[in-house]
Amino acid sequence: MTDVRVRIAPSPTGNCHVGTARTALFNLLLARQQGGTMILRIDDTDRRRSTKASEEGVLEGLRWLGLTWDEGPETGGAYGPYRQSERLDLYRRYAVELVAGGYAYHCYCTEEELDQERKAQEAAGLPPMYGGKCAHLTADERAVRTAANPSPTIRLRAPAYDLVFDDLIRGTIRLGAGLLGDFIIIKSDGMPTYNFATVVDEHLMQISHVLRGNEHISNTFPQLAVYQALGWTPPRFGHLNLQLNPDRTKISKRTGAVYIGQFREMGYLPEALLNFLALQGWNPGDNREVFTLAELQEAFSVERCTQANAVFDLQKLDWLNAVHMRRLTVAELAQRVLPFMQGAGLLPASPDALALERLEHSVALVQERLKRLAEAPELLDFYFAEPAPAAEEFDRAICGVAAERLGALAAWDHASVEACLRGLAGELGRKPAELFMPLRLALSGRRVTPPIFETLVILGRETALRRLRGVAVAG
Repeated sequence: MTDVRVRIAPSPTGNCHVGTARTALFNLLLARQQGGTMILRIDDTDRRRSTKASEEGVLEGLRWLGLTWDEGPETGGAYGPYRQSERLDLYRRYAVELVAGGYAYHCYCTEEELDQERKAQEAAGLPPMYGGKCAHLTADERAVRTAANPSPTIRLRAPAYDLVFDDLIRGTIRLGAGLLGDFIIIKSDGMPTYNFATVVDEHLMQISHVLRGNEHISNTFPQLAVYQALGWTPPRFGHLNLQLNPDRTKISKRTGAVYIGQFREMGYLPEALLNFLALQGWNPGDNREVFTLAELQEAFSVERCTQANAVFDLQKLDWLNAVHMRRLTVAELAQRVLPFMQGAGLLPASPDALALERLEHSVALVQERLKRLAEAPELLDFYFAEPAPAAEEFDRAICGVAAERLGALAAWDHASVEACLRGLAGELGRKPAELFMPLRLALSGRRVTPPIFETLVILGRETALRRLRGVAVAG
């Protein structure tokens, strides 16, 4: 495989969707593995819905995931411009060429006429398809229609033969002759339709392979018709499986998180989400499930992309996220946790060295328990803010005795604290757990915390003793 050129072509009509991210990932993996080129193109011909803010939202989501491209609106390249809104003259030029060659024609039918035609076909049990009313107008008829409607659409004449392509993932796919119908390539406002603009762009940008979701299979046939009318060779197509909710419905924003920004806010690592998305439509052929982006680039092959639909299983994503968090150093994990602690008001925008050190020490205690970064504030809040009073009664007198003994320590470290408290438990004839639970409740306001000795050390002598004495006095 040589001269591999692939693309991701998001429409800037919303934030970065997980489907867009997965498509970008698979194209990038193919490009990097084959020494090819990754192109980013912005398909922004939907004037009503496309916005600059949405474009930036899509790009930010891809960047956060660590996905890169070689050519694009900001990157530049030899095949630009890379926004469709800046390529309108190209689409018009090729549309005029198709009309001149007899492959396309002007259509003057109004929306009302087309709607009546659709309803009549549906009533007769026929598939809705343009009947070709304007396909064979004479010059005089066109002149009359133009006077009444100076902004006609342009339709491509559908070929009278089967349209066939060999899908890289699904094998041979065919559409029978007569099932396509003449379709619009230029709308009445002069803007190209998706299936026309895409073909012009893919050809001029020399795209060799197109990997995309299988909802685009139906788009492939009109695109093939455009390629054939213009005498161009189409790229190789590969259509990825659908991503489904656990109830087997198609994933959508109505059923949960679907945008990359939402997963970021929920505390997922970009490397874990990429790993998860890769397994949503590909398998390595062995038992491996945990991959870095570099490992995915080495292992990926289109041949191992799966046809079966994938369930978007958040439990699996949580598991992968936990694995990737455990792979980080404590310092790295603390940096990832920091924005969530700041967002919860537990750390300031510019924490000092002591606060950052405390964060690292406390994060180390929960690294094995964390599934998502967003869980950290709830697990660690009492290290950085006064805890709410415990919701249950406990032996507050023990806290006073423990504070007295701990306050007499010469050194405030793990070994000294542990020796002190274990010795105290023996003196009082208590099991260690019986002594530690009141201390835990006094220090954190909760029954479950990281180990008590580490907790005391991280809180520091002053804070720990103040909390213990405070509940002892209150008792």
